Amino acid sequence: MNKLKYIVFVLVGSLLFSCDVEYFADPNQPEVAPTYGLMNRVQKRLMDDTRDEWFSGRMGLLWVQYWNQVNYTEEDRFQYRETVNQGGWDDLYKNAQDLIDIIQLNTDEATKGSMEQYGPNENQIAAARIMLAYVYLQATEVWGDVPYWSYGSDDADFQANKLKTDNIDTPVYAAQSKIYADLLKELKEASEMIITNENMIDGDNFYGGDAVKWKKLANSLRLRIANRVKDVYPAAATHIAEAITAGVMASNADNAGVKYEANALNGAPMYRAFVVSAREDFAPSMQFVELLEGKRSVFGADPRLDIYVADNADGVKVGIPLTENNGEVNKFTHESFPGSKILAADYTEIYMEYSEVCFLLSEVNGWEQTWYEKGIEASMQKWGVDQAVINAFIATLPAASEETVMMQKYIALYMQPYEAWSEYRRTGYPNTLVKPDEIYDYTWTIANRDVDGNITGYRDTTATFNFAVIEDVVDQPYRVKYLLNEASVNADNVAAAITAIGGDEMDTKMWWQP
Repeated sequence: MNKLKYIVFVLVGSLLFSCDVEYFADPNQPEVAPTYGLMNRVQKRLMDDTRDEWFSGRMGLLWVQYWNQVNYTEEDRFQYRETVNQGGWDDLYKNAQDLIDIIQLNTDEATKGSMEQYGPNENQIAAARIMLAYVYLQATEVWGDVPYWSYGSDDADFQANKLKTDNIDTPVYAAQSKIYADLLKELKEASEMIITNENMIDGDNFYGGDAVKWKKLANSLRLRIANRVKDVYPAAATHIAEAITAGVMASNADNAGVKYEANALNGAPMYRAFVVSAREDFAPSMQFVELLEGKRSVFGADPRLDIYVADNADGVKVGIPLTENNGEVNKFTHESFPGSKILAADYTEIYMEYSEVCFLLSEVNGWEQTWYEKGIEASMQKWGVDQAVINAFIATLPAASEETVMMQKYIALYMQPYEAWSEYRRTGYPNTLVKPDEIYDYTWTIANRDVDGNITGYRDTTATFNFAVIEDVVDQPYRVKYLLNEASVNADNVAAAITAIGGDEMDTKMWWQP
């Protein structure tokens, strides 16, 4: 088996838990990996791994139609690469292992005393539990039933990441119903164990160790998960109420994200893809650009359009259409690229933000108007939209409803495609996506130019396109198929999971899907 999925990539090759923190002759080579280094690495590396041109660019961003591909249409049409599937799985489980190591370093009698210099043991354990909830949530919402590990449960089905401790290299795939219930319990307990007047953990990219903000993150993530499963898990209502009472994010100052550096080495994932690697493989989709322009919604022109989407060579914004083959899309040469803020080297990749919390609060309060407006305002403020422009946009908003709130939530979740994908699968919004095998007309603007190339005016042109998918689905994918490698090396457990979820297909629904 490829054991890298379940074993930590430690800073050095020695065993972690055999002794207190000691050093070799070189003091820069620790025998035990310090927890601040593990947390710092996970927070950044998880975004490197899941928001890059592969796992995000060639799966998530395409399947919620924020972007389409410019040269190759296979992934647009749901024929993903198995190497991307394998890479996403490996990345999530290796990051989970680092977080489990933080917990073990803070619970093992041989090491926890030394680790306290980086923050109280309780707080470090809580931070790792919160991050683990985020990691395993992503795993289960991509594949369905998956191997899962829990700090606070001894359920025999929770066998992930136990190669180091229990020599389990063929873990059981836990049921989603068990995973979600435990995620909610983990976040509740993690929030309650935080000592708020102490440092959370050194190396924290989110909040610089601010324990109060970590508590809000735990409660907000609990609200997200409970809202996701409220129609199939009756106890979710209690979790929603308790999370709100315990305190969720209250402003953009509470946003959890990793701000990258303004350089090629440590720049943001899409900056490295578009600029450093010069891979202009993606462009904002036709349907997303039209949504922001007000052509596919009742909202009118969105002030975030200029931020999300750059002008093309003609000085206008044109999304790239979904087509039936590579030759068809290659003939289209008018597309705009993502805006400069989206591709900035020092871009901030968001784990969770206040605007999402506002939309959640609108929903749980019966599609309440004020929280809906606050969600839009928070998103626009995050991107630097002028307050007068925000006020003018909000003044013309249609009333809050499931459709209007979820459409605005989709716009606010731009560049967080896996959360947007989950919300689409749960609610059916946005309702502006092109459906599989749909034939549609697309009208876009082209510049007229004189013999010297100067723009003399503009004209509209229309063409018909066919979104001919490769996989046999009638909607966006509901999940990704299990790994081919897993089916080989963990065959019995994969087979049991396939039976439990109702088939290893892209249109097999999540446990919580209607």
